[in-house]
Amino acid sequence: MGIESWPSKFIYVLDECSALLQFKESFAISKSVSAYPLAYPKVAFWTLEGYQNRSNCCSWDGVECDEDSGHVVGLDLSSSCLTVLSIPATVSSALFICRGLTS
Repeated sequence: MGIESWPSKFIYVLDECSALLQFKESFAISKSVSAYPLAYPKVAFWTLEGYQNRSNCCSWDGVECDEDSGHVVGLDLSSSCLTVLSIPATVSSALFICRGLTS
């Protein structure tokens, strides 16, 4: 299902997906940062292109969306093998696009 087949009320979610991709760029993936044997890099599979529902960030592992509004409401990046490279102001402000995210 591509973006063109999303219900119209979910089209704005594309901005939130783009913000998450920008956020993703502030991390490096390193298996050595997790002692958990089943850890895997969830963000490695985040993309707006590809097959199945990958163009919809609500289908990405670690991303939770509200079923009614479609807004991103949660991120679970635990055991994701991530090392912070940097979080420039443009990236952290990009997350404000995800209106449903709370601390």
